[in-house]
Amino acid sequence: MYAVWKLCWSNLIIKKVQNGFMAIIIMLSAFLLTTAVLVINNTNRVYEDMHAKTHGAHQILRLENGIHDPGQVQQWWAAQEGVTASYMMRYRYLSSMSHAGEEIPNVDLFMMNTPKGPFSVDKLLFVQGEERKAPEPGTAWIPTSLAYSNDIEVGDPIEFKTDKDTFQLRVAAVVIDISYCSPFATSGRIWMNEQDYDAHMSPLQGEDMYMIGLRFDDYSQNRAYWEGFERALGGPYLESVKDYENISSYYMIANRVISFIMVFLAVVMISVALYTLGFTISDAILSSYRTIGIIKSIGLTSFKVVSVYVSQYTLLALVSVIPGIGLSFFFSNQIVNSSMAYLNTGAADMNIQFSAVAIWVGAVVIVAIFLSALMFSYKARSIQPVQAIRYGMSEKKSSRTSGKGSTGKKNLLNLGALPTEMMIGLRGIKKNARGSTLILVISALSTAVLVFGFIFVYSISSIHGTIGKWGYDSSDLSVRIDNSAVLSYDQLREDILSDARVKNYSRYGDANAVLPINQELSADKKQDTMGILLTVAEGNYDEIGYENVKGRNPLNDQEISVGVNIARNLNIDLGDPVDIYIEGVKHTLTVTGIYQAIANMAYTGRITADVIKEGSRDYEAVMNTIFINLQDGVSIEDFVNELHLRYGSSIGGASQATLVDEVFSQAVLILILPMSIMVLLFLIITFVIIYSISRIHMKKESRTYGIYKSIGMTSRQIRMSVTTGIFAVSTLGALVGVPLGYACLPPLLNFILADYGIVEVPLIMNGAGVAAMIPLSIMAACLGCWFASRSVRTTSPRILTME
Repeated sequence: MYAVWKLCWSNLIIKKVQNGFMAIIIMLSAFLLTTAVLVINNTNRVYEDMHAKTHGAHQILRLENGIHDPGQVQQWWAAQEGVTASYMMRYRYLSSMSHAGEEIPNVDLFMMNTPKGPFSVDKLLFVQGEERKAPEPGTAWIPTSLAYSNDIEVGDPIEFKTDKDTFQLRVAAVVIDISYCSPFATSGRIWMNEQDYDAHMSPLQGEDMYMIGLRFDDYSQNRAYWEGFERALGGPYLESVKDYENISSYYMIANRVISFIMVFLAVVMISVALYTLGFTISDAILSSYRTIGIIKSIGLTSFKVVSVYVSQYTLLALVSVIPGIGLSFFFSNQIVNSSMAYLNTGAADMNIQFSAVAIWVGAVVIVAIFLSALMFSYKARSIQPVQAIRYGMSEKKSSRTSGKGSTGKKNLLNLGALPTEMMIGLRGIKKNARGSTLILVISALSTAVLVFGFIFVYSISSIHGTIGKWGYDSSDLSVRIDNSAVLSYDQLREDILSDARVKNYSRYGDANAVLPINQELSADKKQDTMGILLTVAEGNYDEIGYENVKGRNPLNDQEISVGVNIARNLNIDLGDPVDIYIEGVKHTLTVTGIYQAIANMAYTGRITADVIKEGSRDYEAVMNTIFINLQDGVSIEDFVNELHLRYGSSIGGASQATLVDEVFSQAVLILILPMSIMVLLFLIITFVIIYSISRIHMKKESRTYGIYKSIGMTSRQIRMSVTTGIFAVSTLGALVGVPLGYACLPPLLNFILADYGIVEVPLIMNGAGVAAMIPLSIMAACLGCWFASRSVRTTSPRILTME
């Protein structure tokens, strides 16, 4: 084994640069794969640890319509063994909050009458401010999601508008409220003192609503409890329920997307690394054919010859994987901290924890390298010492090569019409067919990743252009009536909506509903009813930009459009009748459309206002928002400013772009860092692999380049010739990579986001941006070749032409 080790060490020392670059490829492959695994594991761990620490709710019941007695509901759940029920918490809705004189757009606030602690479910963790049993009069506790995204700190005054007046509270604490502080959420709980609640909220129109949090010792058994609960009710529960899956979804979605993309790209990178390894070993065997014959002739067995290559690259893998795993801990920590920032208490519990899975991932990479090295080096067993020493190759190949003289001349003449430098470069590409194929594949993959990364981030950052495909409206602006005593809808319609600048408008509201589940047809066997949120429009859905993936929006009181997850779980399609309870009243509606939506994981529906207009107790209060489209050329911002000047605090208005940015700006920030790193890694891989291929090819062609130099070509001309050939191949690869990145990689996103309610990710094609990505992979390829050809510059023609 000493001889094997000596040869292995000699290969490592002699080919330092080539081995160093192979180590980088292996390290980056292990880095990407391990990072993806750590992000998935630690995202789940951070959330689940925090959920356990705060006794987080598995389900939240909201009793808003007076259908069931809140006291009886709370008493039944509190009496169940294995279930912890929270206090019966009073609340009212508000949709207006201002800080530092600026209204915070697109918020739905649960103004909570804080129960006296301790909280048995959804315990609040104090991140800033003094921990107390309840807020003091004149103060409030707000969730981290509202505080961090709007730069609100302890001591800041915040202002709220009701339909009667405006009141102000001082922020006494910023808290982690795990059920209502997830990223991208537009709702949050404001915890008020009881005196403030009675003074400002109780006098408002309507009745108090109630919220009850439920935590199960074994969440998987919740259906058995619900069967008993509905037997006690004497029928189905017809109010709103927020499940654990819905509560946790927004915490997980960004990291799931990032991790899945990372895993896919890591597998691609490892596949490229293995192919490059095979190319390198095959070339090493061919270039050392005579040497292998000599050492075999003096007694070294075929097994030991193979062991040299296997040992060399397994050792490289061992050395490379370790720093790759170490680097992944730092990077995954940044991703998790960014996406889970709203759960960060500043303590060590947000740090990435070491996982045995990371070691297993590293072991898998090492084993893959070992098996590949064994497979590709196995051909060294067939080398015959006599033939190798005499011909420097097998006798069969030598005979084949000696008969190619005329063919080679003909091929060269075929390129004769081209400039000399280009002719030499393309001749090198034709001669190095396997290496050229690998360069083409690498360039295509690199460009595909660049194009995909750009389109994905650009589409999210420009999401207002496709917002209708994400389940939201795409109207120009929305106006909310905050004080109906001062400004009624009829007055707003007469004053503003009849304005010639207004193209069209639609009145909008929400309603909670319950769908009975047919256990024989449903894919969801865990429950008998499904609570959903309904969008209610008094107007034309198409005009305000709501879109469907199948069918159309409802037009009358007999129709409904449903989210994709409702259609999938209840096994319903266009034209099917659906029984639905809205505010306790049963309706049978026909499905006319199926749409995708990121909000509420597409467990939502759309109906016309005619469905609820007659039976709703608070129709005017519910339908308090108006979506408006303006005529072409009318400034949206000027129109919004004019509304604020005219009606003051009686309304809240914002452009659609402002509302969208408020929700999705954080998604862009979370995605930019990992996507940028992945793009950079593929550019590095492109440079490294093409450097290695070019360096190997230049050693094989050293005599040819020596001849070129001896007849007057300069080192720069030779290097330019070789780089020209690489430029041609990488350009072809880049052109193949553009459609690959745009058409083939996005289905991955559809697969990931399907459970979250998006089955066809809306992407925006930006031609200029995509075109700007193409030169990057070509540049990386050309730089790799240019740097690999530096040896020509310092080598004399006499040495290059020597045997």
